[in-house]
Parts: sequence; C-alpha cells; structure tokens
Amino acid sequence: MIRVLFDSGSPVRVSGVITSVPLGVYWDAACTSPVSSINWGNLTVGGTKTVTMYVRNLGNESCYLSVAAVNWQASNTSNVAGFSSENPKIGAGQAAKVDPTLTIFPNASGVESFSFDVAFGETFVRLGDFGSLFSNNTIVNIVYPSTSGPKPLGCIAAMVSDWTASAFVSTKILNYTEGLDTNATFVDQTSGRPVGVSGLGIVSFGGPVVNPVVKYAESSGTTSADRAPIRFNSQSGVVSFQYANGTSVPGASMPASALNGAQDFFVIETFMDGSGRYQLLCYGFSWEGTYAAGKYFNAVIYPNLASQSESWIIVKWNDTNGNGFVDGPYDGDTYTIIAQGN
Repeated sequence: MIRVLFDSGSPVRVSGVITSVPLGVYWDAACTSPVSSINWGNLTVGGTKTVTMYVRNLGNESCYLSVAAVNWQASNTSNVAGFSSENPKIGAGQAAKVDPTLTIFPNASGVESFSFDVAFGETFVRLGDFGSLFSNNTIVNIVYPSTSGPKPLGCIAAMVSDWTASAFVSTKILNYTEGLDTNATFVDQTSGRPVGVSGLGIVSFGGPVVNPVVKYAESSGTTSADRAPIRFNSQSGVVSFQYANGTSVPGASMPASALNGAQDFFVIETFMDGSGRYQLLCYGFSWEGTYAAGKYFNAVIYPNLASQSESWIIVKWNDTNGNGFVDGPYDGDTYTIIAQGN
C-alpha cells in the first residue's frame, strides 16, 4: 500500500489492491493486465475520480462481488473521503466491469495524509437468509410447475408431488402469491425467465425437465447474472449435478437406471438473479428426490437457519427402512450430505 498525501497542491494518490481467492482484478476486458494498485490521479478537495477495472471469477461457482475501501489511515476518515462501487454477480469463469469512485470531501483540507486499500471479495445469498428473503418478505411468488402444457422452453407436465413438496416451504412464508409456470404473470412464456420486481422472493419446486424457471436458471445460454449455482445434467445414461460452469460436483451422480424409488439426490439452492430477485429452487432427479428435498428443508434446514451459511446443498436420500415411502430425516430414511457451498 502506498500512502496518499494531502497538501496545498494536488499530488498523485495511489491505493493498494487486495483480492481474495478466487478473484482476479484486471485493467482490460480480456483480463490480461493485472491490477496491483490504483492511481487516482491529481484529485483536488471536493473532487471525484472513477476508474474502470474488470474482475474475473476464477472459481467454479457464481458469486456476488464485494468491493470496499479498507485499512483507512487518517485522523478522521469519515470527514476525508468516500468510496463507492457496484457489486455485480459474476458467473464462474466470467468477468464483470466495475467502476469504483473516490470522492474527496470539501472539509478534507487540513488532513496531512491518509491511505487505504481497495478490497475485492465475494458475498453470497445463503440458505440461512431464508427468514429475511422469503419468510418475512412482503412480496413472494410461489411458482408451481403446471401438470399440463404447453409450457415455456418445451418443459413437460409435472407431477402433483412437486406441489406437495413445496408445502414444506410455503407454510413458513407469511405473505405469498401462488401461480403456475404457464401464467405470464409469473413466468415469461417465451424465455422461461421469472417475472417480478427487484426484492421479490421466488420459490419453485421441480427440476428443469418440468419447470421452466429452473430450466432457464440452468441454461448455458442464460446470462451469468441469472444463473443458478447448480445445474442438472443427463448424459450417457448417467444423471448428475454440476456447477454452473459445467464442472461435475464430485459424488453427485448415479446411473439413471438406479432411480428405482429407493434412492435419489436432490439440491436446495438460493441465489439472487440479475434483476435483484431472490430465488429458492428445490428438486431431485425424480419426484421422490423433490419430495425428500421438502422434508429435509422442513426438518433440518429451517430449524437451523442460523448455522446455514451455504448457498446450496446436495443431499442423497435412501429409503433405508424399505417401506417404499419418502420418510423424513428422523423417521427411518437416510439423508447424506454430498456437497454444499457458495
């Protein structure tokens, strides 16, 4: 970090740059010229300066960028300068342009020197935020995959069990509106993208085969800002969960032929889309997995929200007691956490 000096003139002011893995900060859109420090130029008291940089997500999961000024060193920082920046969502392997701004306050005169670092980090929407984002949110849409078509994105008719599973979540939400994925008020009938204002909570059960909301969120053609952290994949007789960038989640796969009603995998995930809406998506490889997801949310996640720091969780369900029914985690069946993350 290089100290920034204030005097009667207009000296060059420079900030150090701190990044957390797995992020890279660059001067160019191609991400070939790394940023190690920021030269704010010759700022006068009362002046502002904006610089343009590009931040690449080097990890396997989408993240919400956090850009902040830290390590301020001044006699009274709050009366010296202000720092602001947008905080976009960045898909795995993708880059986003950011334009942080430094403002020198008019009353900064008399401060002999100060310095600061610009820290680039990650923030996430977590399952533990269910209370504020969904349960106590004044605007929530619960979108059910219709049991008949035609449906957006070529999705097929769902099973009523997807609706039943959603009850484990809807009963914990104070205010919500229900609707089908075939209703243009809830889902764009061309793109499959959910409809609604920023801050809206969206809850939907059922996988991408039957649910256009999920299919849109998992599509490789979807903008990275709208992409869910986990996606379903079926190839060569194997069904699996992958990260948004297509990398397989270790241990989260099985032969499609093994989906015999006695075992399944499911995912419960939450994220903020490009329009600032919060989505909670839950589904399994088959209907049993989706139903198991609802029971797991009810018995494990919801009672322990304070400790749920992950954005998504993948669980394997086994009909351990062999009764041919999806029992809860404490009612005879086995639920094994395969992977979780942000």
